[in-house]
Amino acid sequence: MASEKTPNLGLNQIDRTSPKTTYFDLEKYLDQNWRAVDNFAGDVNDGVDAIKKRLDTTERKAVTLEPGVQIVHAEKAAPFSLTGLSGRTLVNLLGRWGSMESVVNVGVYKAILTKDATSKTQGASSIKVTIDSGQLGAAGFYSNFSWKAGKFYVAIADVKNGNAERAYLSSPGYVQGNYITDTHGFSTSWFKFAPSVDSVNNIDLAVMGTESQYAYFDAVRIYEISAADYTALANMTAEQVATKYPYVDSVMPVRNSYAIRYGENLLPSFYGWSAKQGTPTIVDGKSVAVTVDNKIVHTISPLVPGQKYTVSVQSGGATGRITVTDEPESAIIVEAMGSGLLSATFTATSRAANIRLLGTTSTAVTMSKPMLNIGSTAKPFKPREDSMLALQTYLYADPVTGANADTVFEHDGQYFKNKNWQGVALDGSLPWALYESATGYKTVRLPNTDGLTNSERLTKFDGKVIQHAFPVGASDQSYLSSSSATIGLTIATADSGWGDAYTPTADEIKAYFMGWKMRNQTTLDPYDGTGVKAWGTVLSGGANNYTNTLPTTQATDYKTPYQLVYQLTTPTVEPIVSEGQLTFNEGDNQVEVGTGIVLRERATYADNGAGANVFNAAASAFKFRAEKVLAIYEDGHILPSAILGQRSPTYVPLLGTGFASITPQETRLDRAYSATYLLFDRSPVVPFTGSYAANEKSLLADLVDSVQQNTARVSVLENKKAEKDSPAWVKPTLINGWSSSLFSYLKMSDGLVLFRDSISGGAVAPGTLLFTLPKGYRPGKLTEIRVRSSNGGGVESNNATIMVDALGQVKTQNTTYMTIWLDGISFLAEQ
Repeated sequence: MASEKTPNLGLNQIDRTSPKTTYFDLEKYLDQNWRAVDNFAGDVNDGVDAIKKRLDTTERKAVTLEPGVQIVHAEKAAPFSLTGLSGRTLVNLLGRWGSMESVVNVGVYKAILTKDATSKTQGASSIKVTIDSGQLGAAGFYSNFSWKAGKFYVAIADVKNGNAERAYLSSPGYVQGNYITDTHGFSTSWFKFAPSVDSVNNIDLAVMGTESQYAYFDAVRIYEISAADYTALANMTAEQVATKYPYVDSVMPVRNSYAIRYGENLLPSFYGWSAKQGTPTIVDGKSVAVTVDNKIVHTISPLVPGQKYTVSVQSGGATGRITVTDEPESAIIVEAMGSGLLSATFTATSRAANIRLLGTTSTAVTMSKPMLNIGSTAKPFKPREDSMLALQTYLYADPVTGANADTVFEHDGQYFKNKNWQGVALDGSLPWALYESATGYKTVRLPNTDGLTNSERLTKFDGKVIQHAFPVGASDQSYLSSSSATIGLTIATADSGWGDAYTPTADEIKAYFMGWKMRNQTTLDPYDGTGVKAWGTVLSGGANNYTNTLPTTQATDYKTPYQLVYQLTTPTVEPIVSEGQLTFNEGDNQVEVGTGIVLRERATYADNGAGANVFNAAASAFKFRAEKVLAIYEDGHILPSAILGQRSPTYVPLLGTGFASITPQETRLDRAYSATYLLFDRSPVVPFTGSYAANEKSLLADLVDSVQQNTARVSVLENKKAEKDSPAWVKPTLINGWSSSLFSYLKMSDGLVLFRDSISGGAVAPGTLLFTLPKGYRPGKLTEIRVRSSNGGGVESNNATIMVDALGQVKTQNTTYMTIWLDGISFLAEQ
């Protein structure tokens, strides 16, 4: 009988049935066994050490989430911890001209210009340049640009060649961009330029070819950059240049950054699919009945170019069919037909993919459990479950050097911003005053106590970048002076309608910033103090919405007021609104990093007359133009049956392209609705840097921290609710001689601010500041309130008015008596 081995360690056992057992083999029965025991012990120690390391030592993996869409591989399912997010500001020196929504005040040579809404990269349209009849060679259009010596510039345009020899961007006689010959889509034509002398030259958008040949131009931008960034351009491709310097209108910071980890299933429920063709019947979010003519389509974007994806669906019959095409649709990439599980694998391109479910006959077939996953193998169905971190804040930096950037950090589960810059919409709510008049323009000034001298950046209502100058010498110039604590701005007579001999009042200056232009009613010339005053909208040159009454509300067509950005003399820290927790699934994750998310904005709906209540319609517009609606909420809970749709570019100027709708049957009159959506206007995108737990110890530590932070935040919310349920009267700090022993204000739980009692004894001149309300107690826009004013001798003012602006400043609008009764004043605070 042969020698046996122990079952676990495989040690040699002595065969006692053999005569040879009288001989004890030391090598076999001792050394080999001890070596086996030792090897086992080593393996045990290695395993124990590995377990100890996972349980006793924290281990994190650093990750940088770049702008755009990417695949991130995670070793463990774990939450993402943000460690770095910095601001950036881009100043397009062409203002909004390069948006190609319209072309005015340009020179045209040998060309016909038309707007094109089908071939574009942003906004509502591009400009199609067609070589005119009988012409050949270079044709196009141009605008003037002022190059400054010692500056460094990069100029970029999105160009699509239609059928011409080539198309390109240039500044003739100075520098020329690369030629675009590709006719399949938009490419980047660009150049860099460091002028040695000041000059004014053309910015040309040119097509080279013969009669009737054409090309498209969109998203034209010129940025001033640093010397280091200028040098780095030498080693960058055109695509890299376009990515680093995307198109923006005028001045744009990083706005409302987000990072979304899409679910293992990249497809939404059928309620969220892009379009129906015919009349497919959605049974529920997971199944739909289709035929050869009644189809359902979903356009999925973004995807990672070159990455393999697999789409699958359960077909309830042999007539089921699934197809995948590029957008715009030209040919089927892959398809599958039959019954049971249908799947098709495709490789993503730079364009969107259209996934279509349909039948092969007129008999309805039920398709269910749609799934799109990363990789070449269909995975079991899971409902889509995305994970998102969204930060609703603007992040600025020096537009040339990137210095002094705003940054985001986390503390005890709350996100904060190190704020170095201040952005303000100049919408008529601020106390502008006339400073001086000059031929052709007037200088107005705004009090400012926290701005760094000469750090201001202003853009006009038409997107033009206002030139910094001190002293000023022409219209459309600005300055910031910390010594005088003011911001100065020059306004052209042609814009304001204030004649050279006329002195506008403070309220008339406010009207201009609300989008109104003054004029002589009879002659239509700028008003010089004689005749009848009239106002029309600035954007119409004073022609539209004619009125003889001084306007006190924003003009209806005035959507983009002046914008001001300046650097703070003393940085501050402020909390920011955030939503969600970004987490990774174990394995591959598709992650998108972008900007422009608006979180849970209060929303209303409007009946479209065709059986749907629509969010972001003309009568239910969002606060900002929307590119895409991500979700509709009812009383704070997501409404999965809401249809999230896209409109044609004709809606862009007022609403953007995104909208949502629900049926009247789903609508509840007693419910509050809100929307999360992406802004239509682009802004720079910056990376998220952070880490995630790579072992169990780190995961447990993150869990403990999360429990502690959530408990603390719940306690704070409970205390805040208690404060709201039992609000307290607050006594303000009265200034300019005003006093009161009883006057105070209170904020109710519904946001209503109330005043009580009176103030007396202060300065009575118009525009006197009485006190300032803190954040959370301020109205969303300038509010005018009639009050009772008395001199104590039985004489009262019949026209005493105070103004409360969006900065919380409570001021007299006109002359008052020595006592002002504020009892009963109320307004809704901005939420």
